[in-house]
Amino acid sequence: MKNVAKISFAKDIRPLFRAVDIDHMKPMDILLDDYSYMSDVANNHRNAQGVYDSLTGTTQPRMPVGGPYWTEDKLDLFQKWMNDGYLP
Repeated sequence: MKNVAKISFAKDIRPLFRAVDIDHMKPMDILLDDYSYMSDVANNHRNAQGVYDSLTGTTQPRMPVGGPYWTEDKLDLFQKWMNDGYLP
């Protein structure tokens, strides 16, 4: 049986966000580079889900503003990170 590695925020998700994206979202109190914010259990992971919804275009404006938008591979990785339990 193949051992499938779990997705981690530090190794797999955080590097997907460009510095310009992080800087653009900070004034809106959306902390893309902050694991505690992105995986906040107290709000039932709404922060991560909200970011994901913006990345997919489910909510507007779509992120990153003006593009380039994430590929399906990147979106799938983010979804897997959430499904795997928001690992650090």
